[in-house]
Amino acid sequence: MNDIQKLADILNAAVILLNSNTHEASYLNDQPTDTNNRTINFLLANIKLLSNHQYQSLNSPWGHILTCQITNNLIICFFFDYSETSNELIAMHSLSNLKSISQIIYKLYNGHDAPDTDVIITKFSDQQLVKIENNKPFDATIFFNTETDIIKAIIYSHNEQLASALEKLSYLKIIGERFANNNLIRGEKDTLISYIAVLNRAIIQWGYPVESAFRLHNDLVQEIELSSQFFDFFQVIREVTWHYFNVIKNYRVTNFLPLHDRIHQYVKEHITESMTLDDIAKALNTSKKLLNPAFKSQYSITITQFIRQAKIDTAKELLIASDLTLLDISNLLSFSTTTYFVKTFKEVTGLTPKYFRQHFFDLHLHL
Repeated sequence: MNDIQKLADILNAAVILLNSNTHEASYLNDQPTDTNNRTINFLLANIKLLSNHQYQSLNSPWGHILTCQITNNLIICFFFDYSETSNELIAMHSLSNLKSISQIIYKLYNGHDAPDTDVIITKFSDQQLVKIENNKPFDATIFFNTETDIIKAIIYSHNEQLASALEKLSYLKIIGERFANNNLIRGEKDTLISYIAVLNRAIIQWGYPVESAFRLHNDLVQEIELSSQFFDFFQVIREVTWHYFNVIKNYRVTNFLPLHDRIHQYVKEHITESMTLDDIAKALNTSKKLLNPAFKSQYSITITQFIRQAKIDTAKELLIASDLTLLDISNLLSFSTTTYFVKTFKEVTGLTPKYFRQHFFDLHLHL
């Protein structure tokens, strides 16, 4: 199970183990929380349905769940908690590669190639048991009202209200032939970009810095355009929405955090950018001389070392969870050249990015 946990750590997921015979469930390495307990309760309530499919993707208001039937009795679930998600949207790429990740989980546990079966997408509501629902016809008034509820929940950091509004939105048909009759992926991308534009304008009107808002917008649009598919489109909508929720929530409390936490938060929020100490000092309205002493006293490394490590950690996630090229990842993380990215990756991990991706099973997990 150590290898499974290492994979989950890289992908920022919690691991839930389900036994369909005993109807027992537990987190591999997490402390119980309200969200964790609620997730386990609903998984157990639907364990018979989960046992019917090799791989399954569950739409949850509070997070995304990927299940993999490992043996006749054991199901391993990866839970991506949106309310605790990291600021970079690796999950957007994970959602494009559900089958690959499921097969990785299976192979890590069983030691041999995984079944080549499709991932079943199932809606998972906190109001009802798991079941497949047909989308309702598009209704502009309902869509506008629901979108307004989403914006209010983001602005006022209302967790439960956001989950409820997203649940309503999930039953509206907001993509497909209405946007691109002959090109579904283009229609999905256009829908996402339009949705992000609405959220961006809303947070600017609330008071979020314009420059930061447009940087956020541009980063998300770039990630969307780099995606070759959206295996579960509405989960991407959820992920984008919760990302905005966390950005505003973090911004609300940032000025009250100790300096070392504010630095840590800034680096995670701006991981796709090229950062200097001058940039950080200006953004945090503090002296450049204070940065490294405050950060190193808490984390025992310099800020530059932390930025380097954080970018490589993000690169690992992308190498596993996406089909992005090395050039794409290098550009996304603002390395000056692909050659420099490869050099840095090797210095930090001892491996080239290509080798890491190709030999993830038999080498990296055992380091």
